[in-house]
Amino acid sequence: MAVPEGSPFADEDVLNILLIGTDERTEAVNDADAFTHLNQLDGTEDTTEFSDDARADSMILVSMDIKDHVIRLVSIERGTGVPILLDGYEDQYDWITHTFRYGGPKLTMKTVEECYNIEVDHFVRVNFNSFVQIVNAVGGVDIDITEMEAKALNWEVPSNSMLIVNHVDPGLNHFDGYTALQYARLRKIDNDWKRVERQRTVIKAVLDQVKNASVMELDNLLNTLLPLIQTNFTKTEIAALLVQLPGFLGCDVQQMSLPLQGTYGVRTGMDDRLMYDPDWVVNIKALQDFLYNDKTAEEVIAATPETAAAEAAGELVIATRETAGADDPVEVYNNRYLHRVDMTYPLDASDFGPDDYRVYLADTDNLRGSELRAALIDRLYSTGVRVLGVPDGAAAGMLLDDYLQTGDAASLSGYLTALPAAERESARALWQQVRTSHPGALHAVGLGADARRATVARALSVLADNSSKAPEEEIAQAVQAMRSGTPADVVYWFKAAMAKYPRQMERFLGGEYAKATRLYYALQGTLNISSPEELPLYDAKQLLRSYPEDGILLFTDESSAMQQEGSMAAALQAELDDQPREEDEEPDKVCSIAAVYGTWSNAGSFTPDETETAWDADSLTEYLGSDALRGKDMLLALDGEDSPYLRKRCLLKDTDAPVGEQVQKLFVLDKNNMASPETADAE
Repeated sequence: MAVPEGSPFADEDVLNILLIGTDERTEAVNDADAFTHLNQLDGTEDTTEFSDDARADSMILVSMDIKDHVIRLVSIERGTGVPILLDGYEDQYDWITHTFRYGGPKLTMKTVEECYNIEVDHFVRVNFNSFVQIVNAVGGVDIDITEMEAKALNWEVPSNSMLIVNHVDPGLNHFDGYTALQYARLRKIDNDWKRVERQRTVIKAVLDQVKNASVMELDNLLNTLLPLIQTNFTKTEIAALLVQLPGFLGCDVQQMSLPLQGTYGVRTGMDDRLMYDPDWVVNIKALQDFLYNDKTAEEVIAATPETAAAEAAGELVIATRETAGADDPVEVYNNRYLHRVDMTYPLDASDFGPDDYRVYLADTDNLRGSELRAALIDRLYSTGVRVLGVPDGAAAGMLLDDYLQTGDAASLSGYLTALPAAERESARALWQQVRTSHPGALHAVGLGADARRATVARALSVLADNSSKAPEEEIAQAVQAMRSGTPADVVYWFKAAMAKYPRQMERFLGGEYAKATRLYYALQGTLNISSPEELPLYDAKQLLRSYPEDGILLFTDESSAMQQEGSMAAALQAELDDQPREEDEEPDKVCSIAAVYGTWSNAGSFTPDETETAWDADSLTEYLGSDALRGKDMLLALDGEDSPYLRKRCLLKDTDAPVGEQVQKLFVLDKNNMASPETADAE
């Protein structure tokens, strides 16, 4: 179709549009509220708000050849390191997607133009919500998926996607917008390079859906879609583009990713983030050949010696700080494993370091304990953690478990009454988020003594109510009291029935009888412990036996979490070491997660918020100060490959063992970053 007279593209054969996907985590597709708000994703509510503080999560250059009617899609890897083209940031580098946060779409377009030596004519911005509604507006998309992709979407294997409504199978599927979004977000089953391929697959599928549309239908579709996006297209330009669109329906769609494999190394930039360091000369030529010289992606790759050699060898050529001449092992290690983290976003696997552990103990007895708990649950769920240990007493744990399994708000309220009043609001928000994200998938177990008899009585009532069996005559009165009596009556009749009719109670309670036995022995003072201080460890050891196949995350205090003599962590590791296993099988491992609170100065010195802590401020300053950022939360994986912290006695006060043997993950958190607790509505 001829370009109309006066068209803004009259002198251009190629129109380059930068498609930017931003991650607002707005309410409609927040991980914690995915199901609650699914009904809002049909466009009936205003769920497409764009945040000025959002970060770009994906970037695709859509190049439209006006003359030959070819569409070329070029994914720009989000971790590509680029200079920050703003005053005050001279010689500083960050991920290319992060440029959006520094200067919005204008800076991102400028960065792409200057780094890749091409002209970017326009941008189009979408977010999770608008993505969903756009796909729905075209009637959904047909996508052919692999067996592993199907398993990830169905949550049969660990995935970074949210749960979908309808089960999918390998092969061709028709996806609605929400399912297409989860497909486009998948990366944990392979890598980010595959993720950007999936994003391009969705774009092509959308184009396929409208390939038979008329001009009027395209006009109506544009009117529907324009309120869902942000763009710098003018009305005149949109009208001109509409004239061109029929020529692109059913056209050839070619695809490529940058940087090309084998044409980049690795560098560090802002926040000491690792990022790809492309050979710009090679990648600029490859992109220009692809966009303007009628070369396919395969031809471009074949003509790029580095890429061809890497493919032939079956490997990537990646430079590292070590090969660049860094010789301080601590500095080299910190640049790889000391990361700035934002607790409002999920912890990335690269942030967290190795996670091949069976049991995790986390010090969350602090100001930001709820935030830390939420972040760890999200991170470790993907590793197989399904059991959470809370230090609030056995009965309180039973109430929390009932809530996580059933969603019973009364059980959650009962659990919260066992906590100090100041902690209840944030705890309610935390556990409601966990329940919404993982309904019925997680168990909770309480460790230690119960502070209130009323909590015990409430837990016993839940045990009785959850039994579908009719009580035998001998225990009928006791069961009635457990279900509707006062706390004193509940405890009295429960103890009497357990003492006199244990078999009848076992038959009535079934699989819950072990929980009842734990409460009964505690009430009688007959648990196999010498003092109440031993009770949390006793419960933790029982937990290993009760859930022999599941990953376990225990929330505790600093002294218990560290693997030092006499600590809970050390005792649990000894317990795992003694468990039967195959001759050549390694014992399961315990991971200790610590949190120290304080602030970094501009000069890199650390000032702790509390003096009563095991962590040494001077040593933290010496080893981490040059890599730390003032006002930012940090995470250091002490157990990474070739960790010097497995040899060095540092960071801790008065330590006789390497710090990496005692603690495997260290959060250094600033109390000023604490999220304001929000009052959550009762379910």
